[in-house]
Amino acid sequence: MSKEQATKKPQSKAKKILSAILTAILILLVIGGIALVVHVKTAKDPSIFGYSVYTVATGSMTPALRVGDVILVKKVTDPASLQKDDIITFYGQGKQSGKIITHRIVSEGVESDGTIRTCGDANNGLVDDPIGFEHVIGKMIKKSGALYFLHSAFSSKIGFVLIVFLPLLILLIIQVVNFARACKMDKNGNVKGEEPAEESEEEKDRKLIEEYLRRQKENEKGEEKKDE
Repeated sequence: MSKEQATKKPQSKAKKILSAILTAILILLVIGGIALVVHVKTAKDPSIFGYSVYTVATGSMTPALRVGDVILVKKVTDPASLQKDDIITFYGQGKQSGKIITHRIVSEGVESDGTIRTCGDANNGLVDDPIGFEHVIGKMIKKSGALYFLHSAFSSKIGFVLIVFLPLLILLIIQVVNFARACKMDKNGNVKGEEPAEESEEEKDRKLIEEYLRRQKENEKGEEKKDE
């Protein structure tokens, strides 16, 4: 076996392993992307591991939050964790019924009657209708420009294409390339139509030794037959 052929086999095996890993990752990305998109599109209050992403639609929280800002909201399970000045996202009540609102808490957390008082920073002290803890979606933990792209990806058609169809396209290309390579290879792993690589001196010597030993065995067998 030549040095070229000896190094070719480990490299070929490594490429197959790498290709298999890449294929598995792409399949997981496609499945995960589809699951996330379906969840975001169908869930009433879409969240992932208790985190939700919302876009600020009005200027009621200016300057803390401006129109178009994207915020990350974490689900709250303990009423005692809500304090004055926390910014929360909740389902509006009374005149704001049916809306999802993000305002600041102006009461001392959850009051004795179980309600929370909120107000927008730019609303000149106009307090919202009180809400119960059960109406709270979560507490804002940060706003970020990077979250805008994440939110857009899950809510737009272009994002759906990038998340689902792009990995699928890459996966298809990899499979087509692998199939084309397989069609070009013969059973020895060489490309069809190409002349085999020139043998090394070591390979030539090995073959000469094997041929010499083969002839010696034939001569010995021939002599044994003569003696009989």
